[in-house]
Amino acid sequence: DLSTLDGTGLDAVRALVAGCTTLVAGNSGVGKSTLVGALEPGLALRTGSISESHRKGRHTTTFSAMYPLTGGGFLIDTPGIKGFGLIDIDDHELWHYFPEMMRIGAGCRFYNCTHTHEPGCVVREAVARGEVARSRYESYLKIRDEDDKYRK
Repeated sequence: DLSTLDGTGLDAVRALVAGCTTLVAGNSGVGKSTLVGALEPGLALRTGSISESHRKGRHTTTFSAMYPLTGGGFLIDTPGIKGFGLIDIDDHELWHYFPEMMRIGAGCRFYNCTHTHEPGCVVREAVARGEVARSRYESYLKIRDEDDKYRK
């Protein structure tokens, strides 16, 4: 457990980052700067309040900054991430980046199978049998779906 509100777990995290250079990254408004400030009191980092409507933090950090740690090492606080896009990876090639799907995907009924809806898809069948982890397949589907949002 980790809480910047009551200090739970902060000593364990301090021990993990001592003497290291550690980058703190994650979605916007999740408390990265609050965590950095709690790990190294006195930094007086700008943080946002919790939104009443969304119950999440507000985007506050606008650039990356590196702070020295009293116990040695550095913490790098980064702006929040809204999403990732893929560059120069065609939708029909994305499955090549999932080795477990790549090994069996060539056996699909259609040469241009997207492994999303086609009948006789060996990848979807392998997922149903538990030979390909459902979580990995769902990651593949999510990347395909999200990537369309970021293409120009």
